[in-house]
Amino acid sequence: MERSSFIINLDSQIQKLRTFTLLVLLAVSSISYGHDYFFGFAEVEYNDITQEFEATLTVSTHDLENILLSDNVIEHKLDPEKMDAQELNAIEKYLLTYFSISTESRECKFKLIGYDVHNNGSANFYFESEAIELGTEIEFQFDLLMNQFQEQQNKITLYYRNKNYTFPFRYNQRKQTFKLENV
Repeated sequence: MERSSFIINLDSQIQKLRTFTLLVLLAVSSISYGHDYFFGFAEVEYNDITQEFEATLTVSTHDLENILLSDNVIEHKLDPEKMDAQELNAIEKYLLTYFSISTESRECKFKLIGYDVHNNGSANFYFESEAIELGTEIEFQFDLLMNQFQEQQNKITLYYRNKNYTFPFRYNQRKQTFKLENV
C-alpha cells in the first residue's frame, strides 16, 4: 500500500511539474511575442492663410526605435531629453523619406519641430512645411515602416476647409493622389 501511495504521489508531482513547465512556456512566449498589426497615422492640415501644411505622425514607439537603432540613426531610445540636434536631424530625414506631400509636382518641404513619446507605446512627431501654393491635386506618400513590416497599414487624415478626408496606405499602395475641388 505504501508503494502505490508513493506512485500516486510521484504521478501528482510529475503532473504539477508538467503544468508548471507549460505555464512558464506560455508566459515566456507571450512576453516575447510582438504584435500582428502595425499602424501609423498622420493628421495633416493645410492653412490657406499661411499656405503651410502642419502634420503629426503617430507610430509605435518600439517599432520605430528598433529600426532607428538598428540603422544607426539614433544611439539610444527615443527620449526627447537625450536627443541632440544631429540625432533630431537624422530622425527628420528618416521620417521624411517615408512621408511626403507634393502638389502640382512641387515637393512640400517639411521641418520636424518636435516630438513626444507616450506611455501607451506611441510617439508623435510634429512637422511644419514651408509655404507652398496648393494645386488641384495633392499626392501623399506614407510608407513608414512598410519595408520592415509588410503588414504595416498607415492612414492620413487631411483637414482642409472644415472637411476631412482619409487615405489608407498599405504595402502595395504607398501613394495616394487627391483631387481638390473648388481650389
